[in-house]
Amino acid sequence: LTILNLEKMKKIVYLFFALLLPICSFAQEEAVDPKAKAILEKAVDAFDSKKGILADFLIEIKDSRNGKTETIPGILLLKGEKFKLSLRNVDTYFDGKTQSVFMSNEKEVTISIPEKEDLKDINPILLMKSYQTDYKMRYLGSKKEAGLMFEEVELYPNDLKSQYSIIRLKISKEKLQLKSILLKGKSGIDTKLSIQNLGNKDLSDATFIFDEKKFPDVEIIDLR
Repeated sequence: LTILNLEKMKKIVYLFFALLLPICSFAQEEAVDPKAKAILEKAVDAFDSKKGILADFLIEIKDSRNGKTETIPGILLLKGEKFKLSLRNVDTYFDGKTQSVFMSNEKEVTISIPEKEDLKDINPILLMKSYQTDYKMRYLGSKKEAGLMFEEVELYPNDLKSQYSIIRLKISKEKLQLKSILLKGKSGIDTKLSIQNLGNKDLSDATFIFDEKKFPDVEIIDLR
């Protein structure tokens, strides 16, 4: 997993959780399906990152141009503005001020303090807020899958320059939990993030700090 791909994967993960936050405003209210909005708002009610959130997920990338598919497992721990994101052999820690990217295969960690304007690109909370506006949406209906009922909603970015043409969300009808998000890419690459497990978890602040003492052989690249 290269740094370039890592940053892309991070944004996909954050976009998913962006859609769990309260959807309170849209650029064109007349383009918002009331039923779709009501379903998403109910799903949001159960999502609270103040104490802590644990999410196990799978990212599936399909390239229609060559027929290749790649699956990447991940874990996100989230508490307020703090987070720890694990994708394959790369762990990204952010304690609200300092970011540490630990690459276990290379045995190195890069430590930095992001500039204010860069925070939204590495902080899930700030990036989430940027996705709360500028969407049209519609309710697609209920569908049964593997014996379970799901509600489906589609979002359409108002920004024609968006790399995604459609964002499709699948929500459990019984528990009203967001289960998956499919991003239809204009380039022919579709990305699906599926939640395997999502729930509240008490997380200490130490969870979001890279502990150098536990990895004495790791090379530290300090950019602060």
